[in-house]
Amino acid sequence: MTKDSSGSAEGATTAVSARRSPREIIIRALLTVVLIGLVGWLLLKNFGEISQVGEALQNVSRADAITLVVLLLITQLLVAAQLAITVPGIRLTRALVAVESAAAASNIVPGPSGTATRLAILRTWGFYTDDFARSWLFTSALTNFTVLSMPALAIVLVATQNSIKTSLLVLGLVGLAISLIALYIVIRILRSEAFARHFGAFTGRVVRWMYGLARRQPSDEDWVEATLKFREGIMDTWRERGLAVSSAVVGNYMIQGAIFGLSIRAVGLDSSVVPLGAIAVVYTVVRLLTIVNFTPGGVGVTEALYTAGLMAVTDGANQSQIVAAVFLFRGLTYIGPILLGAVSLLVWRFRKSWRVHAPEPATPAPAAPPAS
Repeated sequence: MTKDSSGSAEGATTAVSARRSPREIIIRALLTVVLIGLVGWLLLKNFGEISQVGEALQNVSRADAITLVVLLLITQLLVAAQLAITVPGIRLTRALVAVESAAAASNIVPGPSGTATRLAILRTWGFYTDDFARSWLFTSALTNFTVLSMPALAIVLVATQNSIKTSLLVLGLVGLAISLIALYIVIRILRSEAFARHFGAFTGRVVRWMYGLARRQPSDEDWVEATLKFREGIMDTWRERGLAVSSAVVGNYMIQGAIFGLSIRAVGLDSSVVPLGAIAVVYTVVRLLTIVNFTPGGVGVTEALYTAGLMAVTDGANQSQIVAAVFLFRGLTYIGPILLGAVSLLVWRFRKSWRVHAPEPATPAPAAPPAS
């Protein structure tokens, strides 16, 4: 554990939290619930019949349902393992409580609510900004690197198949092009400090332009400093525990892909309708396109992209089963962490033995009486 230092991660989180009142948070959470309902209604209205979607979900076997739940729990343990590995002194049980609580907040409340929740919980256990920033920086970078590189593997898998649909090939090639460009940038940042400086300054100018010319903060120097910290943090942490964290990150990504594939098979879409290569391409490309979420947990956008990708693969056929598969997959990976997070928040709230209380401030000694 390290002493508290007013680092950038804490400062950003505190600033965001301070600007949002409880009323605003509640309103945003309610809007998220409305958005979920609207997305479900639109998918059912445009791509499937409610009765047929319900029938497809009812046909999911007990064995498939149990397997899906077990796989989901494994993914959550792998996410917790990433925190336990990168924050020395925190055990897997507490790491699980922290990441599940953060996932629940992130999937419900817009903004960096998950980041704020995880930091707040870690602080109550005596882990402060340095611990959090180091862990978040490294695991986020590895996760994003995995998301960027996997479309290439999907293309290789598609190339091994005898017949490839044009729509599937185009989708995979677009994802591959985006991932190669992003990977090139990340590798250049890690290999060249000069490139990292130039890229940070360029990113700052682009972001400020997107927010309007009148908005001058953060400055170019802020973006350069953030990029250099990203570079140094990645290199330092990789030398210490890179292999273990990488295994957890890649394992989580692959098992979530297995959940997606099994959800498709569980509703009756066999390999003749949606081949394995198609599943890989749709999953990796959608993960790539949703690497930055504009809604809590990517709700709305993610479901639409998965549905559109599978519809492109099947040429518009099997609409109700596709909607059922997306509902099943997102129900597990989006709603599942919310339920687990609710339990985790209760554990954090009532497990007071894990708390570390700040020391009492020292009482100043009484002043000596003046000499006579």
